[in-house]
Amino acid sequence: MRPIFLLILILLLPSCVYVDVKVPLDTDVKETVLGSKIGKSQSQSILWLVAWGDAGTAAAAKNGNIKKITHLDLEYYSVLFGLYSQRQTIAYGD
Repeated sequence: MRPIFLLILILLLPSCVYVDVKVPLDTDVKETVLGSKIGKSQSQSILWLVAWGDAGTAAAAKNGNIKKITHLDLEYYSVLFGLYSQRQTIAYGD
């Protein structure tokens, strides 16, 4: 197989070049009440070698001054197979 065809095949695979998704971290979304406060925490990585940040639930609650979490979302952003990636936890509550 020629290298150009392999490159085209890789780039056409889903989520290889660019990913930007937000998903709920809740199993029962029918009953979800978001609350009046929002807190966010994040971590990042570059070149699969260096990572920093705290994308934990406790950090998100602390950043939003939330005492009772009612819902969580996860937001993930990635470029070129994770060459650069960012993970963000979003906490909702009061």
